[in-house]
Amino acid sequence: MELAVGAAWLLLMTLALSLTMSGPGQSAEKIDPERVPSQNQASDQVQDQLQVQEGKKHFVKATCWGCHPHGENALHGDKPLKGPAFSKRFKSDEDIVAFVRRGSKFGMPPFPKSKLSDNDLRSIIVYIRSLSKKSDTAHAK
Repeated sequence: MELAVGAAWLLLMTLALSLTMSGPGQSAEKIDPERVPSQNQASDQVQDQLQVQEGKKHFVKATCWGCHPHGENALHGDKPLKGPAFSKRFKSDEDIVAFVRRGSKFGMPPFPKSKLSDNDLRSIIVYIRSLSKKSDTAHAK
């Protein structure tokens, strides 16, 4: 794991430095230290990505993907698992846990602990929350 984190940090630093290099006849840009991630920031970003990937794996394995591909909602298109409305409805992770455990009379089956462990559900929630972050970023642009 430490090797992957170190490699990611090295890659980010190399990329930052390559952006400052110029070809013949071009002027070099200066490095903005505020834009170059620290090793800790790079490590955190890699760790976050690994947790999201793990959550997506459990999301697919638990059959969530069948009705919610890419966080959409096949039965109720106006209620995807991402975006401001989802974040407002499910303010806490416990809200999501409760909903997943009890299911819904509108098509969502319950997922008791015998079908989906607490750890796997927590991992899935990390993935679901990442969808809102991506959705919010896309809308901000």
